[in-house]
Amino acid sequence: MTEEQLSTIVITDTVEHEDGSATYTFDMDDASQKKITELGLEFILTCAAYGLDIQDALELIAADGKMRELQKEFGNGTDNT
Repeated sequence: MTEEQLSTIVITDTVEHEDGSATYTFDMDDASQKKITELGLEFILTCAAYGLDIQDALELIAADGKMRELQKEFGNGTDNT
């Protein structure tokens, strides 16, 4: 498989739980599995390098994403009139 070819990750099953969480089952090709492993390790090592708990880092990413959504919805806070 070359880098130009598309890797695939497919959600094959989703189970929603009463507490609002969910369990997902994925099917992926070897290239996707390798890349996810590499990115996961990089994320863990980056968290360790900056002294961040992994859950805290994920919450920071989620908060940043929510802030960006709000900025898109309401503008960037500058008055362009």
